[in-house]
Amino acid sequence: MSLKMCGVILLLSLVFSTTAYETVNSTQIKIENNSAQRDYQEQEEGKVLPFRTFLTTVEIIIICVSTVLLFILLVLLTIYLCVYGCVLPKCCRHQSKEYTQVQLHRERKISEIWQTNHQTV
Repeated sequence: MSLKMCGVILLLSLVFSTTAYETVNSTQIKIENNSAQRDYQEQEEGKVLPFRTFLTTVEIIIICVSTVLLFILLVLLTIYLCVYGCVLPKCCRHQSKEYTQVQLHRERKISEIWQTNHQTV
């Protein structure tokens, strides 16, 4: 008898729980209670609100894009400095073909030293 009674109670609780379920549309309830999406523009006039911005959408996009590009450039610069150190690439180095007076004097001295060493040996 108790097993049948437990089965009946279980069955009734399942039936009551499924019929007690109801879909609630909170937006409809808010509309009915006149509490949905109020317009606060009259109360906000003349006040500076923390969530309002003075920038337009275009200005915000420009700021975001430039910030991302700056970040990418800084990362690339860091990688370059870690790999090559603080040196100019070969294409950017100044390579003058003309000798300065000091270089010419040095070359003459070196050639003289080689000539004197070569003659004594």
